[in-house]
Amino acid sequence: MTNKIKYNFLQDKTCKKILSLLNKKADTARFVGGCVRDSLIGVETNDIDIATKLEPNDVVDILTSASIKVIPTGIDHGTVSVFSKNFNFEITTLRSDISTDGRHAEVMFSESWEKDSLRRDFTINSIYLKQNGDIYDPHNGIQHLKERKIIFIGDPNERLNEDYLRILRFFRFNTFYGNDNLKLSDNSIKACAKNKNKIKKLSPERIHNEFFKILNSANPYFVINIMKKIGILDILFEKKAETKFFKKLLSIEKKNSMTMDQILRFVSIAPNTKKSHLSDLKMFNFSKKDKKKLLLLTNQEFKIHNKLEKNAIKRILYSIDKQSLVDLIILSWALSTNKITDADWISILSQISKIKVPIFPLKAIDLLNFGLEEGPIIGEIIREIEKDWINSNFKLNKEELLVKSKAIICNKTNNIS
Repeated sequence: MTNKIKYNFLQDKTCKKILSLLNKKADTARFVGGCVRDSLIGVETNDIDIATKLEPNDVVDILTSASIKVIPTGIDHGTVSVFSKNFNFEITTLRSDISTDGRHAEVMFSESWEKDSLRRDFTINSIYLKQNGDIYDPHNGIQHLKERKIIFIGDPNERLNEDYLRILRFFRFNTFYGNDNLKLSDNSIKACAKNKNKIKKLSPERIHNEFFKILNSANPYFVINIMKKIGILDILFEKKAETKFFKKLLSIEKKNSMTMDQILRFVSIAPNTKKSHLSDLKMFNFSKKDKKKLLLLTNQEFKIHNKLEKNAIKRILYSIDKQSLVDLIILSWALSTNKITDADWISILSQISKIKVPIFPLKAIDLLNFGLEEGPIIGEIIREIEKDWINSNFKLNKEELLVKSKAIICNKTNNIS
């Protein structure tokens, strides 16, 4: 199949130079994968994959001799990289698999475009573009892209056993390039269900990266729901997952034009899990920042309800920042099973920006003026007075707090003597 189409990256000087150098003697290099796929649907990309008949050492020699810096990122497997101002190039020698174990592959270099295409995952990722704009589409990927169908090349079970991550990639690609007509009877779904336990053999880093790309899509519910039905979520969330609150959160985001938050979406899939459990799930690899956010969102001390009054909001804001409180309210809204109107939750959210966060008026130096020496007792008294101040709904002023402080100091001094 041959088509003609305009691609923005073909006009880039570095891109033109690389292809011209690699194709100097013959048609030995073509664009492939995401850059071709995305360009066909009008999506720009900075990552450019190039497939070539040239072996990696030859690629390095050719480009280096033209003063192009080449990074041997995966040279043993046939891949080198070039980074320019506008694009990241990954140049890989045509390959075929000798053996695979679901995580790694032993490959042999090839000069066959067809053999190279057969080791790729989906038909839409196996579209090759020549420098002159001609397309080589051996598996009808363009038609599947138009129809929004994610189809494995050949036998789905074989493709999945070559790389177990393709189980999650299948669902991720469906969120971005597929449609919501996935059925449990589809051969691809059956293959994912059959091989789902092999996900456990993957590293948490790879699982985390792929799953959060799913969460990052505009409408991931239909995919997450299928993953729940065939048992993949039970593996990832250790049988704690459900989808009804996730669906509600997506609806809230859409209706109120809210910015998507991956961690909020993640928590909504397993809302009844103990706070220490979510961040410790073995299948994921959270950063310290994300772990902190997970613990906050699942902390019962900050339980939010629709009757939250101004003073209660002040108390929470004294402990956490405004954005964290917004996140807590949105999550509570999604998890709410009561007949509370959306207007009630929006009303709470609207109050936050209007409330000034209280500032504790006392400092350690104020207690030193009473003749106390520096030491642990200062901190003890400050914490005790601060608690009284919070319980007064922040109404006690500095003078009143100093009176209380003096009384506490006298009491402690008498007890010591």
